[in-house]
Amino acid sequence: MEYAISVRNATKAIYPSSLKMNGSNPQGDRISFTNYYMEWNGKPFIAICGEYHYARYDEKGWDLEIGKMKMSGINVVATYIFWNHHEETEGSFNWSGNRDLRRFVELCAKRGLHVILRVGPFCHGEVRNGGLPDWLFGQTFEVRSNDEGYLSYVRRLYGEIGKQVEGLMFKDGGPVIGIQLENELNAASAPWEMTTKQGDEYLGGGASGEEGIRHMRYLKTMAEEAGLVTPIYTSTGWDNAPLLEDEVLPLYGGYAYTPWSVTAEQPDQQPTGEYVFQDYHNDDASKNRFTPPYPREKYPFACCEMGGGMQTWYLARFQVEPESVSAMTMMKLAGGCNFVGYYMFHGGTNPMGETGYLNENTTPRFSYDFQAPIGEFGQIRPSNDLLRPLHYFLQSFGGRLAPLATVLPDNALDITPENNENLRYAIRTDGKSGFLFINNYQDHVEMPRHENVKFALDTTAGKIVFPPRKGLTIEPGASLMLPFRFDLGGAMLLAASCQPVTEVKGADTDTYFFRAPASQAAELLLDTATFSELSVENGMAGQGSDGVMIVTTIPGKSAQIQFKAPGGRIIRVYVMTETEAAGMWQSELGGERCVIFSDAAIVMNEEGVSFISEGRSEFQCRVYDAPGHSSLKLAPKSEGAVADIEKQGWFSQYSFKLPAYEVEMELQPLQEHKVALSFPTGLPQGAYDVLLHIDYTGNVGYAFSDGKLLHDHFYNGKPWELGLSHIRGNMRDNTLVLQTTPLRKGKVTIAKDAAMAVSRQFEGEEIAAIHGVKAEPIYRLDCSIATS
Repeated sequence: MEYAISVRNATKAIYPSSLKMNGSNPQGDRISFTNYYMEWNGKPFIAICGEYHYARYDEKGWDLEIGKMKMSGINVVATYIFWNHHEETEGSFNWSGNRDLRRFVELCAKRGLHVILRVGPFCHGEVRNGGLPDWLFGQTFEVRSNDEGYLSYVRRLYGEIGKQVEGLMFKDGGPVIGIQLENELNAASAPWEMTTKQGDEYLGGGASGEEGIRHMRYLKTMAEEAGLVTPIYTSTGWDNAPLLEDEVLPLYGGYAYTPWSVTAEQPDQQPTGEYVFQDYHNDDASKNRFTPPYPREKYPFACCEMGGGMQTWYLARFQVEPESVSAMTMMKLAGGCNFVGYYMFHGGTNPMGETGYLNENTTPRFSYDFQAPIGEFGQIRPSNDLLRPLHYFLQSFGGRLAPLATVLPDNALDITPENNENLRYAIRTDGKSGFLFINNYQDHVEMPRHENVKFALDTTAGKIVFPPRKGLTIEPGASLMLPFRFDLGGAMLLAASCQPVTEVKGADTDTYFFRAPASQAAELLLDTATFSELSVENGMAGQGSDGVMIVTTIPGKSAQIQFKAPGGRIIRVYVMTETEAAGMWQSELGGERCVIFSDAAIVMNEEGVSFISEGRSEFQCRVYDAPGHSSLKLAPKSEGAVADIEKQGWFSQYSFKLPAYEVEMELQPLQEHKVALSFPTGLPQGAYDVLLHIDYTGNVGYAFSDGKLLHDHFYNGKPWELGLSHIRGNMRDNTLVLQTTPLRKGKVTIAKDAAMAVSRQFEGEEIAAIHGVKAEPIYRLDCSIATS
């Protein structure tokens, strides 16, 4: 089927923003805003922001995990500062160990990442009391109010935060570019955990109306007085939260899974509207579902809580599909978002408090994995593999995307989340060139396959029909971004059925990397007047319509395309398979971009490269030998590591071998639902970590050592993962006891003839069983980097 759309009238009015937010650092860098996007030194800058909570991760692993985030394409780290993680006892602040905010921010700076501090005082984040300390309960004032009693405590908190990050603000040359004030004021609350099991008490949702605006004014003033002075101030904008006009950037988000909508009476979540295209930055109400309390085109549409996953709640035991995360990014970008932000990007573990557990009662005591792109124990998830190519695109071509307007087909706003018949697509364009977005993912709806799909785009430079030969197959769950009139170093790519990812520029050669749709041939339409001397490997070239050369790749194989642009510049195009793109990593070394394909996760900087391999002591990587760049040589530093090097076309392939580690583990069944797990010789010292995969069926899984609870997990049908390096310090005699409570399907009745205490009787099916445990070594290989 052919879908026709005109983009001739696409225009976007872009002008300096009315936001009073800008600033410079001593190095001469400047942050500013237009009404549509953020600017870095006067050029469009798309923030790729990932949430990571320092207090929910072992400080010894912070540097490597921050490195993983950077390698994943993140350029801004956001983190909550949970008040009750630092002042659990009134007047006693703890900023040490895993709570060392200053060291965490300094490590972000070392990795070249910006930071946004979410300073609360209320954060939520599924933490006890939304982050407010227990001792605030029962005071003479209402929390989240304008009562001076409450504000005096907030003033003191902000003062303590200011001391911790003194000298780390952007204006001082530090990485902190933004401060988020409060969270979901007048939109969401949290249970008081000290009372919730006796009743249903929730702390205040915050001041509303003019009182809410006054409250935000107090918070901003107190933050500035505490030295928390940054170019950017933000607040969550949904549910008509109070907004300081022209002073605070409202942030938005969206989740595929909404456990707060699930109750015992309503156990099934309804499909969300997040996967139906809309234009977030258009004041024409007839073309928009987004209804903020200000003109939409006044501020950039920015996000802080795009669902990087979702935490399992007691009544909501879902499995987050990786496609939901990448599709969310596509939807926001297509709708005019130029500032993306994930909650969470990195999972974590709740710390144990001085007086008890610090979780919210709807979630596990410890686990805050969030099914995030980087898991609770540093696991690289399939969602990460889908996001990295998108993030690399934004790093390389964000300046092209940012100014483009959103254009929707006529029926876009008629499509409901439940509608699985109509193909969903949108365009960002200047009327001549741009990007076509296609989405075939919808949460809680089974989407069909769309076959033989073609597009006819009417632009100011003429009509483009693509792909011209074999129509696209849009698989269920797929989301795509396809370019049209895309400049390749002076040569013109008229259209392509593959997704641009990144570019590597050399002295006389530019290389562009594209990702082909799953198991499909990619078609690239080149303007014959803008190139010469074409060669193709793993594909074929044929004449199309007048002035068009069509390059078609072989399905399932990566293609190498090379030609000369006007002026003699050599252009390389590497079209990856979807599988190959999932193993792509990008970094900057000495001012040059480096592209590596690897079986293992990579963390890279000027000092060297670390490979983190889950379960495999032997793995490979391919380094792109970019023409005009320094030749990159990797040399293993880890004891016993061996590397073989082989030249393969445009790449150097490394085959690494590390000493294999067998995890000696004994499992003793105690009952069907309980086992003792011991490591007679201790945990292997050569392995970076050991990840347990616990196969069980039950309600809640618990891990104890010497009677002390160390970790827990809400059963959702997938194995429970547990990183031993994170709990080994609390394991006695290298022994764990794993057990689960029953998963029940049926009903509970109360015995009417109970003589004394009420007796509850269960009728139905129940199961609680530990089926087995697999111990997977996690290997770390450190290599030095030499260039020549």
